[in-house]
Amino acid sequence: MKTRREVLQGMIVSIGGASMLTAYGGIAAVVPSDQLQDSRFYSADELALVSRLADLIIPRTDTPGALDVNVPGFLDSLMADWASADTQKTHHEYLTQITSGLSSSFVTLPDGAAIPLLEKFDTAAYSGRGEHSGYRALKGLITQAYFASEDGALQEQEWVAIPGRWDPCVEIT
Repeated sequence: MKTRREVLQGMIVSIGGASMLTAYGGIAAVVPSDQLQDSRFYSADELALVSRLADLIIPRTDTPGALDVNVPGFLDSLMADWASADTQKTHHEYLTQITSGLSSSFVTLPDGAAIPLLEKFDTAAYSGRGEHSGYRALKGLITQAYFASEDGALQEQEWVAIPGRWDPCVEIT
């Protein structure tokens, strides 16, 4: 389970990293792999698993989903270009753990069967027993990659400075 300190640290790193990358004018940008091309980091089975999980975690609604903004391609490029060898190895191990924890046919299951299975897995991962840390890490990467995209940042996130009604000038009687 993440503590408030870990969540804040992740947010600071995400915002700081994004601002640093924009300061360099795109020199150090991550260029997502095209969905139609072969991936550079993931195997075909791993890419299918990451795509399925991303689609179920952030589905398309009235805003674009994770597949619409190419989260799997972003993660593929991130792991291929930026991750250290240890991080790459750990990420592959996490995907193996997730595959064995769900089922080998999870990728091909219809949504009606896959969603309850993923909800059960998600509940176990966040139960506080320390199980499925790889799933928690991948879910965090998926959400960070989604909100790093233009559509995720502009269409999904909305800042409401003051919720509800605000009257700037009220007579005091």
